[in-house]
Amino acid sequence: MKLDLSDFLLAEIAVVDPDGMIAHCNRKWEETAMIGALSPKQPGWNYIAECEAAIQRSCSEAAAIRAGLLAVLKNDLPSFVATYACPFNRMHHWFQVLISAFEFDGKRHAILMHVDVSALQRDPLTGLPNRAMFDAQLDLALSLARDVGRQTGVIIADMNKLKLINDMYGHRIGDEALKALAAELKKMTGPDCMAARIGGDEFGVVLPAYCDILSARRTRARCGSGITCSIGAAGNRISISASVGIALYPDDGTTVTELLTSADKSMYAQKRGLSVA
Repeated sequence: MKLDLSDFLLAEIAVVDPDGMIAHCNRKWEETAMIGALSPKQPGWNYIAECEAAIQRSCSEAAAIRAGLLAVLKNDLPSFVATYACPFNRMHHWFQVLISAFEFDGKRHAILMHVDVSALQRDPLTGLPNRAMFDAQLDLALSLARDVGRQTGVIIADMNKLKLINDMYGHRIGDEALKALAAELKKMTGPDCMAARIGGDEFGVVLPAYCDILSARRTRARCGSGITCSIGAAGNRISISASVGIALYPDDGTTVTELLTSADKSMYAQKRGLSVA
């Protein structure tokens, strides 16, 4: 049995001939193509043509990748590397494409490797996506929901009394509190939502792009009274809480700015209520 080791790699890898035709690709490339509704593996599958189709869909990064590939194939460049944003399977991703050249049968070919580098857009403390990923996913979710006439939304959660925890127990315990709150928020909102750390003690959640009204309202009810959890051993537990605001599209806003403003207002209203109590 002859093994193709590239089939066991997580990156999408393909060999492109001098005309841009895909002469060979690994299993991950085929799987991604199927999920993304790209051309199936067949005679005539041309990577340059895929780039040109993406350019027609207003994907500006595709023009740079096409130019880089042509430069490598013409021997104007030894290699080419670019990072680009790409919505994939209803989630926002960042990919890096690496293109290098080799000679085969007397002709210059190119090896392309697409690697999902979205994991680099993560908060190092909590492991959640960072503000850049949050902003990109919210843009994508709103665009998709608008296109199909469905709901989406955003949750803003602000930890209560983090400064007091830091002052009383130290910043290491404060960090543990932030991690516990991040885990609780992720558990409460579920795998179809994207929870992110968007500031020092502030978190955000993007609801699914194809959320129905009932699911959106259930999420609102689940998070409406805030978030609570605790850390520490029995008998020495430290209570943690966060004030929460949620805004749904299109009920509470039709743009990113309107949704974030609405969510902030409801979050601060909840925080003021706690202060009064």
